[in-house]
Amino acid sequence: MSEKTLDKLITKLKTEAIDAAEKEANTIVEKAKVKARNIINDAEVKSNALLETAEKEAKATNIKAEGALKQAARDLTVTLRNDLLNLLGNVLEKEVETIFTADVIETAVLKVVENVGSGVALKLPEDLEANVSDQIQKRLQASSDITSVTTDNSLVNTFSITKTEEGWSYDISPEEVANLLKAHLSQKWLHILKTDSQK
Repeated sequence: MSEKTLDKLITKLKTEAIDAAEKEANTIVEKAKVKARNIINDAEVKSNALLETAEKEAKATNIKAEGALKQAARDLTVTLRNDLLNLLGNVLEKEVETIFTADVIETAVLKVVENVGSGVALKLPEDLEANVSDQIQKRLQASSDITSVTTDNSLVNTFSITKTEEGWSYDISPEEVANLLKAHLSQKWLHILKTDSQK
């Protein structure tokens, strides 16, 4: 074989080897590109799924938080309203106790006896001012509605009226008057509180 033929053969082998290597390299590069695209696509799909899940969880958390805040606001409103009602009730009790003087007891006794009618037994507090107690007894002695007027040392700022024929008895005290007023005023106070809270 001649040197020329040998050179041609070597050149041809080199060319074929280089071409085969280039083809192999191109195939590997293409496969790598496809694999890289697949990895990127998979990553995007997973990323989108994670983002969607995170958004759903964030929305659910926000909804729960808003619900909890609304409930806390309602609870606070109810607590404040009840505290205000109790405060108003306590102030009312103190005010009634302050104005429940001997003169008021005298007026109340006379009004109650006048409205209740006959067959009434009356108990007055022992510590009631003597002149008021005497005044009540004098005014009531003329009335045929009263069966008895007595004093009771257990009554403090309170008087007791008993309808003997009907079997009932009531103690009229600052606490009882305050409770009746409180029950009557509570709805009005609630209305005022609701109206003020909506402004």
